[in-house]
Amino acid sequence: MKSLVSINDYTKEEYEYLLDLAAEFELTPNQELLKGKVVAVLFFEPSTRTRLSFETAIQRLGGKVIGFADSDNISVKKGESLKDTIKTVAQYADLIVMRHPVEGSVRFASEISQVPIINAGDGANQHPTQCLLDLYSIKKTQGTLQNLNITLVGDLKFGRTTHSNVIALSNFNNTFHLVSPIELKLPSAVKMYIKNNKLKYYQYTDMNEAIPLSDIIYMTRIQRERFSDPLEYERVKD
Repeated sequence: MKSLVSINDYTKEEYEYLLDLAAEFELTPNQELLKGKVVAVLFFEPSTRTRLSFETAIQRLGGKVIGFADSDNISVKKGESLKDTIKTVAQYADLIVMRHPVEGSVRFASEISQVPIINAGDGANQHPTQCLLDLYSIKKTQGTLQNLNITLVGDLKFGRTTHSNVIALSNFNNTFHLVSPIELKLPSAVKMYIKNNKLKYYQYTDMNEAIPLSDIIYMTRIQRERFSDPLEYERVKD
């Protein structure tokens, strides 16, 4: 019954356990762990890679997939509340994977759902499963998650993957190099995780300053859909 809504729902030891488990799944991806289970994949926000990766994983583990990839064709458009949608779908499924454009919506859903919920991205808040994949990729290429120079580039204000990554990687004694336009700096609430772990971070507007210092460079796009003001997007998109 444990949901995964935020990357800080898990401990450092749980990250490490999941990464070891992921290595086993990479060797043997087709298993029957979800045989007889139904997983609802509810994407209230457009997605290709995240949705397909979840659906592929569910089917490789022997489960069945229900759900939707387009919120234009669901009862929410007729006035049904998110609460009613989640309570209804929870009657059909053993697990819900959910992406939603509103921050905090997945946490709300997890508190009313009768089945566990996995956050596949909630607005500009977090994307914990992408974060776990990023941790796995870093460990696989660097051999460790400890004592690295991690450079994050692009939209650090709205980039939910960067928020989750900073929170998780702050557990491993890393140094952070934060590269973005001034308008898209990493939020102070996320920087607090670095400060609370007594780690160092540096901020730049020019990526060339950070590249020579980096073990890992994490690139993000400027997210047009997060801007309420189109002119602000035009100023920073390049």
